[in-house]
Amino acid sequence: MKKTLLASAILVCGLAACNKEPEPPTTAQIKQRIDSITTVRIKELDEQARLDLEHRIKIEVKVKVDSMVNAAMHASSTDSAAVKKPAIK
Repeated sequence: MKKTLLASAILVCGLAACNKEPEPPTTAQIKQRIDSITTVRIKELDEQARLDLEHRIKIEVKVKVDSMVNAAMHASSTDSAAVKKPAIK
């Protein structure tokens, strides 16, 4: 009888503890959680943006330099052709 009563009391206490709803988080707890999540995400995005920039610079600078060299070569070839030496009499 004592064992049954003890088991019933433990069962009732266990069920009562399980049915207890957790308290909702306070505004400060919510703000702290949001700040921790956004801090991590911002660091990830900054790192990804830096990697993307390094990758794009390697590609785009080469194209821009090639374009400038070609323009300079074309300009120097047309300048030398446009300048005619005066005829000596």
